[in-house]
Amino acid sequence: MPAQIATVASPATPARQAGVAIVSVLLVITLATLIVSSLFWREHVTVRSVENRLALAQMRWIEAAVLDWASVVLRVDQASTGAVDHLTELWATPVAETVLDETVTGGARITESDSNARLAGQMFDAQARLNLNNLVLDGLPSTVHREAFERLLAIVGRPESLAGVLQARLQRAYPPSVDGRRAPASALPLLKLADLRTVAGFDETTIAALEPFVIFLPKRVRAGAAEFATENTKVNVNTAPPEVLAANITDSDLQAARRFVEGVRQRTFFASLDVARSRFDGSPTLPANLLSVGSDFFLVRGMVRFGRVESQSEALLYRGARRVELIWQHRY
Repeated sequence: MPAQIATVASPATPARQAGVAIVSVLLVITLATLIVSSLFWREHVTVRSVENRLALAQMRWIEAAVLDWASVVLRVDQASTGAVDHLTELWATPVAETVLDETVTGGARITESDSNARLAGQMFDAQARLNLNNLVLDGLPSTVHREAFERLLAIVGRPESLAGVLQARLQRAYPPSVDGRRAPASALPLLKLADLRTVAGFDETTIAALEPFVIFLPKRVRAGAAEFATENTKVNVNTAPPEVLAANITDSDLQAARRFVEGVRQRTFFASLDVARSRFDGSPTLPANLLSVGSDFFLVRGMVRFGRVESQSEALLYRGARRVELIWQHRY
């Protein structure tokens, strides 16, 4: 009968037991640390999220206040200078980066050294640019505005044929009236310069070349319950760059327009087209159906920084006879 060999487990030594205990404690501590760190991180993210939301809310209030301020400036300007707008008026003065005080930040005294709320901005005359929506007036193509756009395209080195392409596209968006009622549109209107990407032939190079000189202004503006037409806006000779002036004056050229803007207009402004014509080289005809000395549409560009949050925006304002209306606002 084979001998049975009994195996007896040797008892763990005190040293081994102590090592296992230490490892267990270390594991528990590590897990606890991970859990606590995760909780702290979540709390940190939550606090930052709340802070950012509060800062964003503050920024929106500041942006609204800026537009209110711009509206007041435009109304005061209208009351003081009437139908003439030029680049030496208050609305054209840029606002350098400015530290906001406690009237904006909610009560705590804010000094220039510790304020985290700042803004900067400037107003621009939207009618210093060629309004591309004028290519179609009352649902019909406008020859004089197409020719002006063709001249501008030639000035910036782009194909003149693009004027006809865009005019055909806008005719689909603004069809003529039939029996006093406007026919349904077969295309969406173009509201901003980036919308030109949807028109054949307008590549990024062309859009970039046109950007300083063109704009899409609305054909109708709603003021409260009323709505009124605003199409066929005119270019302001007191604010337009040389390229836009040269495009609208058939019997002049870009060099003459530059001498007018950089020389004569730097020293004065013009209360009428007749006065402007007398100061223009060669006294060219300034067409009253394309040019004026006043404006109704203005662009407001601004930067607001509050804490870690910064926002840049652009808004289009319309100054009517009684009030200033916000047409659109874009944030970047």
